[in-house]
Amino acid sequence: MTVTAKGDNATDTWGIQVVEVGETPDPVGIDFSSYPSNYAIQVKNNTSNKLVAFKGMPSQGQIIGGIPASGNTHYIKKDPTIFSTTTDFLLYVVTVDDYNTYYKSSPETLDASPFTILYAFYNTLADNEEVYNISKKIGGEYQIVINNGTDYNVELRNMGPEGEIIGYSKGQSYERVFHVTDGEYMIFPVFRKYDRNTGEIYSVYPTYSSGDLAGEAKSYEFSLDSETKTRQFQVRDWVSGINFTPSATYIKITNNADQGLQFFTGADSTPVITSTGGKRINTDKSLIYAINMQKLASNKYEESVTKAGYRVETNRGQKAYLAGDATTTVEYRAGYMYTYTITGTAETGYTATPVTEADGTLKAQEVDWSNM
Repeated sequence: MTVTAKGDNATDTWGIQVVEVGETPDPVGIDFSSYPSNYAIQVKNNTSNKLVAFKGMPSQGQIIGGIPASGNTHYIKKDPTIFSTTTDFLLYVVTVDDYNTYYKSSPETLDASPFTILYAFYNTLADNEEVYNISKKIGGEYQIVINNGTDYNVELRNMGPEGEIIGYSKGQSYERVFHVTDGEYMIFPVFRKYDRNTGEIYSVYPTYSSGDLAGEAKSYEFSLDSETKTRQFQVRDWVSGINFTPSATYIKITNNADQGLQFFTGADSTPVITSTGGKRINTDKSLIYAINMQKLASNKYEESVTKAGYRVETNRGQKAYLAGDATTTVEYRAGYMYTYTITGTAETGYTATPVTEADGTLKAQEVDWSNM
């Protein structure tokens, strides 16, 4: 039973759902509660729409929860029957209205035209601290349509390779429709892939290979308005004859010490989180951290970073600097992985030992994104 009332959506003392006049009630069986102490993933909904989230296509029936239109971080409950193993997945999100209209009668309609799709990851061995943001530009009467006849998975990012995500298109998927608001767009394709061998998600973006824009991230500028309500793209055009440029350098840390450790890159107390939601490197485990390249002018990015102060640290403040001390600088190149092993105890202190070449220089292992 549902009654209408003025005020916030709530449940009265008899379990009757109270909603605003004209507001769509929550679907029966969809949990919109937040679970900060028992969550699978975190989502921030920056739109005014109440949403229903799925792990995979809606037609597969793996509903993971509802997402309020709050603009706050929402913690979706960890259902052990759905989140039992470490995996990447497509987070399909649909509006409550579309769910009520199509889910029981035609869930394939939601597969083809969701509110949005995000590339997500659940890690059984980590805290899953990545927050998946749903852009406020999602959910209008205009359309961006993607035909992806390639084997690449691609994110559409607005206003830069690190901009807000408009949607995600899996390889070999066609007529993927994203409903968006009107206005100016500058879409940057970013290709992403999870490597099960390393446990890391790698990202690359296409760059122009010649001309005035050589080396810059490729983009597509357009506006959606009363004259142009739909913009369609072929992903094949993005990969044909285009250079792929890595967007980060990677640091692998193996912890052979007696305590769990966290990785820091600066003087502040904020630990780095991996692309798969990991933060603490437990004893006898390894994590790979992506360090994004700094953006230069005209959507070009640095080819390397030279930094000092990278370190691992315990909660008690015991540190091991990767370079041996806080002031020695190290150059890390985009598209390469650098490996360190941490040893020691709380009593003896901790030491970081790099993997080196025969001549003692830091070993740089190229990440072959195309063969993952």
